[in-house]
Amino acid sequence: MATKSIGLTEVFDRTSITLYQLRVYILCVCVTLLDGFDMMVIGVALPKISEFLHASPSALGLAVGAGQVGPLAGAMGLGMLADRIGRRRMLMISAFIFGIFTLLTTRVGTVSQLALCRFCSGLGLGGAIPNALALGCEYAPNRSRASFTMLMWSGMPVGSVLAGLVAAWLLPHHGWQSLFWVGGVPPLLVATAVALFLPESLAFLVRAGADQNRIRRIVSRVAPGLGQDPQTQFYAAEEQLPGVPVKHLFLKGRAFTTLALWALSLLSFYLMWVMLSWSPTLLRRSGASDTQASMAFAYLNLGSVVATLIIGRLMDRLNAFRLLSVAFLFSFITVSIFGAMANRPFGTVAVLAMVTGLFIFGSNSGLIALATISYPVSIRSSGVGWAYGLGKIGSMFGPAVGGFLLARNWSVGRLCTVNGISGLVAAVGVLILEWHLKAKRRSDFAQVAGASG
Repeated sequence: MATKSIGLTEVFDRTSITLYQLRVYILCVCVTLLDGFDMMVIGVALPKISEFLHASPSALGLAVGAGQVGPLAGAMGLGMLADRIGRRRMLMISAFIFGIFTLLTTRVGTVSQLALCRFCSGLGLGGAIPNALALGCEYAPNRSRASFTMLMWSGMPVGSVLAGLVAAWLLPHHGWQSLFWVGGVPPLLVATAVALFLPESLAFLVRAGADQNRIRRIVSRVAPGLGQDPQTQFYAAEEQLPGVPVKHLFLKGRAFTTLALWALSLLSFYLMWVMLSWSPTLLRRSGASDTQASMAFAYLNLGSVVATLIIGRLMDRLNAFRLLSVAFLFSFITVSIFGAMANRPFGTVAVLAMVTGLFIFGSNSGLIALATISYPVSIRSSGVGWAYGLGKIGSMFGPAVGGFLLARNWSVGRLCTVNGISGLVAAVGVLILEWHLKAKRRSDFAQVAGASG
C-alpha cells in the first residue's frame, strides 16, 4: 500500500496555530516563569538573608554567585542529555529538582548551606530552561519562531513581577523564608503538569524510531488532516548528528557564531544579574523603604514583560541584529540613568526602573531567541543550553562583583554606570556577529557558484 512522507517542519508551517500548540507554549512559559520567580526572590530576600546569617555583602554575593554554577552545570549537562533521552522527561526531572531544593532553602543556617541549596536548585533550572525553549520552538512555525520563543521567555519577567508583588506583602509580615516556601511548590506542580500534558519532541520521537501511530496522535492535534491519515509517514528533515552534541556547535562554520553567542550571553546575563541581585539594596541605600524597593523592583521586571511581548514580533519583521544592538546600547544608557537618579521620588524611580527593565530584559530575551533559531533541531537543546549556561557565568560574577563594589562603598551611580558598560560592549558584539554571518554567506555563495561553474 502506497505511503506518503511529510517533514515535521511542514506540519507546522502549513497550518495555523492551534490550541494544542498554545498549551505547549503555556507549559513552557510556566517553566521560564520559575526562573524569573527565582531571580526575583533571591534579589529581594538577599538583605534579609544577610541579616539572618550575619553575612557581609561580599560573602553573600560570593555565595549567591557560586549558586550560579548550578544552572551552568544543568544547562550544559542536562541540556545535552535531553538531546539523547527526550526533552519532556528532562523537563519533568529538572522542575522537580528545582522545587525540592528551593523548599530546602528555608532551612539554611549558614552561607555554605545557602550556596549548596542555590547550586542544586540552579541545577534544576539549568536543565529546565533550554529544554523548554527548544521544545516550544519546535512546535512553532518557522515564520513566527522568534515571536514564540520570546513569548515563552516572557515567563521569566512575568515570574519576577509576580514574585515582586508577592514579596512586597510577604517579606515584611512573614520573613524571607516565606518567599522560598511560595517559590518551591509551583515547580512541583509544573513537573506534574509536564508529565501529564506536555508532548514529547516530535523530532526526538522520529529519530528514536517511535511508533508512527504515537507520532500521528500528536500531529493530529496540530494538523488533523495529516495526523489521521494512516498512510502518512513523518520524518525529520534535519539529519541526526552523531557523537557528542556539543562538538557540532563548532562544525560546519558554527564555531564563530557559537563563541560569539557565548560571549554575548555572558555579558547580557552579567548586567541583568547585577541589577536583579542588588537593585533592592541599591534603592534602600538611596533612601527607599523595603516596600518601595520591592515595588520598584517589580516595575523593573514589568518593563521586561513589555519588552519580551514586542521584541519577538520585531525580530520576525526587522533586522534582528540591528534591533538587538540598539537594545543593548539603550540598556547601558538606562542603567546609567537609573543609578544617577535612584534617590529621586518613588514615582520617578518606578518609571526609570520599568524603562531600564525593558532594555535589559529585551536585549537578553532577543539574544536567547537568536540562540534558539541558530541551531538545527538535533542539537538545539545543546546549543541553547550552552549559551544559557555560559550566560550563567555572567550571572555568577554579577552578584559577586556587585557585593565587592558595595563593600567598598561605591556610590549607586558609579556602580550602575561601570557595570552598564557590558551592555555597550554587547551592542558592538552583535554587529560583529552580523558582519561575520554576512561574510560567511557571501563566501558560501561564491563557493557554490564556483563549483557549479
